[in-house]
Amino acid sequence: MTDTATLKERFKTLSSQLEPEETGVDPVLKPLDGIKAVIFDFYGTLFISGVGDIGIDDGKSDASLLLSALKGSNIHVSDSTAGERGYDIYSKVVTDQIQEIKASGIPYPEPDIRTVWRNVLNQMYAEDLIETATTADHHDRMAVEFEARMNPVWPMPDMKDTLHALKQRKLDLGIISNSQFYTPIAFEALADSPLRALGFDTRLLHWSFEENMKKPGLLFYERFLDKAKKSHPSIQPGEYLYVGNDMLKDVYPANHVGMKTALFAGDLRSLKWRKEDARTKNLKPDLVITELYQLVDCL
Repeated sequence: MTDTATLKERFKTLSSQLEPEETGVDPVLKPLDGIKAVIFDFYGTLFISGVGDIGIDDGKSDASLLLSALKGSNIHVSDSTAGERGYDIYSKVVTDQIQEIKASGIPYPEPDIRTVWRNVLNQMYAEDLIETATTADHHDRMAVEFEARMNPVWPMPDMKDTLHALKQRKLDLGIISNSQFYTPIAFEALADSPLRALGFDTRLLHWSFEENMKKPGLLFYERFLDKAKKSHPSIQPGEYLYVGNDMLKDVYPANHVGMKTALFAGDLRSLKWRKEDARTKNLKPDLVITELYQLVDCL
């Protein structure tokens, strides 16, 4: 695996400041008693996301983006069709891996992007589209170079202040996120701080790439509570507050497993009401916040 410090530097180099886009939503705030832990979504909640979610789910890419990522990964192209053909290979590999995991009985699968890029680059080499065979370092680097270009991210303006205030109140902090191996790397790179220093309990970090499943799958949230019960046996589901920007992927499953919920409606890119979905059209979160720091006044 590529040295994490190198990948962090690439995120810093490829990233630039983003600002939230106004949603026009009025917050719905009230005191929530008895909360012992606050669990966050990452893309579109703690961090502004250029596409509103992780790139493999919502990102739009093309041949030119793939060529730029190859160049950034120091992978030399040997055929003029490498961009278009490589992108076709990438699309098929992602689709095939999703279908393979679905066949095992997981309705919302999360393929590991490192395996995706290993298969893509191996096939590109076999078709003489790139000059040399690639290693695990190339696969990691390609994943970062591609995602950072497809889906730029940046911390929400009040993220650090909010986390600090919640930490000062002795609340446990965690994350449930659709993610890849580079998600915590991007977090620490752009927040310029380790997750633990920001107040996160590593036992409450639940990444989809580690589980091979993702939101809005209920089993993904149930597995979080199973793990949390072992590390935090005194905290009941209703004493967790889950904060996310998507009524279907965040509020619906968190509510279903018994958590309190807060919809983050602070950025137009990521806010998703999902009013057409039967699972969410009559569902109301406990809070609607337009700035992360509003949580501090409710807890």
